[in-house]
Amino acid sequence: MKNKINIAVVGLGQIGIYLLNELNTKKKEIELKTGKKINIVAVSARSISKKRRFSVNKKIFFKNALEIFKKNKVDILFEAIGLPDGIS
Repeated sequence: MKNKINIAVVGLGQIGIYLLNELNTKKKEIELKTGKKINIVAVSARSISKKRRFSVNKKIFFKNALEIFKKNKVDILFEAIGLPDGIS
């Protein structure tokens, strides 16, 4: 059984940022409960230069989310892409 889980997050809006924050702040707790090491291997958004509450690691950033699967082994992908502004 594998003891590491590779995670990718696509979409760095409010939900994607919240998810990454939760994964990072509760990493130890998740690892203790599951016995699995959490490893964020990729994030994707339209722009890396957009102002965010945290800095984006350029080594794991993908502008095109489909490229993630060419470069990384991903066990779980969270898709958090919302609707464009003005569409309801």
